[in-house]
Amino acid sequence: MTDLDRSVRIRALLDQWFTAVVIVLLLVMAIGGWWVIQVQGASEVEREQVVVSEWSEETTYEHEALIVNDSLPFAQGERVQNRPVYYTSISDALDVTYIYEYDAGEGDLMVDTETQLLFEGTEGDDVLWEVTEPLATGTDETVSPEENHTVEATVEFSEVFNTIDTVEEELRAAGTIEIKVISISTVEGIVDGDEVSTTHESTMTVEVSAETFRVTDVETIEEDYQQTDVVERPVEPETSEVIGSLFVVLLSVGALGGLAIGRVTGYLTLSEKEWQVLENYQQEQEFSEWITRGTFPSERDYEATILVDNLEGLVDVAIDTNKRVIKDEQLGVSTVLDAEYIYIYVHPDSPAGDWLINYADMTMDEFDSYEL
Repeated sequence: MTDLDRSVRIRALLDQWFTAVVIVLLLVMAIGGWWVIQVQGASEVEREQVVVSEWSEETTYEHEALIVNDSLPFAQGERVQNRPVYYTSISDALDVTYIYEYDAGEGDLMVDTETQLLFEGTEGDDVLWEVTEPLATGTDETVSPEENHTVEATVEFSEVFNTIDTVEEELRAAGTIEIKVISISTVEGIVDGDEVSTTHESTMTVEVSAETFRVTDVETIEEDYQQTDVVERPVEPETSEVIGSLFVVLLSVGALGGLAIGRVTGYLTLSEKEWQVLENYQQEQEFSEWITRGTFPSERDYEATILVDNLEGLVDVAIDTNKRVIKDEQLGVSTVLDAEYIYIYVHPDSPAGDWLINYADMTMDEFDSYEL
C-alpha cells in the first residue's frame, strides 16, 4: 500500500475508534500526571549513620633510675630512662610514672588512680599466692584534653628483695615470683557532651634477680570511641524518572490535541473516494491469492471490454473463468483476460481512471491512434 493509502487507513482507524482512543489517552495522561506528582512530591528520605563526635584515651608508663654508684658505663648522678634492664649494683630504686590522657573536642574529667606493687608466686599458669603493697595514689578533679593525669611511684630494690625473702622463708616453696606495677584509674566526667564513667587497669611487669630489674611487658589501654547519629537526607528523584514522567504527560496532551484538531477540521473524516481506496485495499488483502501483479495489455485482441464495479466482482469473474486477476499498479487497474473479453476494474486512486472509463468501448483503430 502507498504512503497515502497508509495515511487513509490510520485516519479511518482513528475516526472509527475516536472515543476509545481519547479515553486511553486520558488514562495515560492521568497516569503520567500521577507519576509526575510522585516523582516531584515524593518525601522519601534516606537514613545514614554519621560520626558526630570521636575521642580517644590512653595510658602509658615511663620508668627511670638514678645511678648512685659510679661505673665505667654509667656515671654517678646520671639518670637512665626507659631501659629494659636496670642494675641493682649501681641503682637502688626504680622510679615509675603512670600517665593517663585523652583526646577530644572538649571534655572535663575527674581521674583518680591507685598504683600498687603486686607480688605473685606462680607455677605454670597457676597463681599460688599474691601480696599487694601500695605505691602511690593521685587524683585530678579536672582534666581537659590538653592536659594529662600522672602518678609517680618509686620501687625500692631493697624493699622488693626483703618482701621476696620473707615470703620464701615463710612458704619454703614460693614458686616463680613475678612483680607487677598495677595502676587502676577511675575516670568520670563529660566528653563532647556525653557522660563518661569507666575504670582502666594498666600493668607493667618486672622480672627481678639479685643483679637486675628487667621490664619485660607493659599492658596499657588505648581506646577509641565514636558517637554516631542517624541523619536523614531527602532522596532526589532520578533524572530519567523526571524526564520520563513529563514526556508521558506531554505526549498524551499532544496526542489529545492532535485528535481534537483532526476532528474539528475534518481531517479524520474520509472522503468518499478515500473510503473507496480503503475498501479496495481491504479487498486486495482478502483476495490476494487471486491477484497477480502485471501490466495492462497494449493491444486489444478482445471482442469487448467490460468494466467491473468493484474488485470483489472482478475476483468472482476470475473464479468463474478460472483465470488470474492481473493488477497493473502503474495504471491502477486490475483485469481478468478471457478468450473474448477483458474484464477491467479501475481502482479509485488510478491515475488513468478517466481515460480507462471513457475509452473502454473504443474500437481497435481508435485505441491504437490515441495518445496518452
